[in-house]
Amino acid sequence: MDTRRKSSFAGVADVVAHAETAAQHIKELKVACANGDKNAARRSLRQAISELELARAMVRTGID
Repeated sequence: MDTRRKSSFAGVADVVAHAETAAQHIKELKVACANGDKNAARRSLRQAISELELARAMVRTGID
């Protein structure tokens, strides 16, 4: 394996953006849990999962 070759794939910036958005939703989840707001917690968790699933699909596409 050539160690000088930089591993990358098209769309990596989009994957990072989705991961960062998911991280923000997780922060919102933490706040909602601290406030005892179950509905907001569920919503934030669903949104974080959705963003991570998009990122995962993009990574799979980028690797193939």
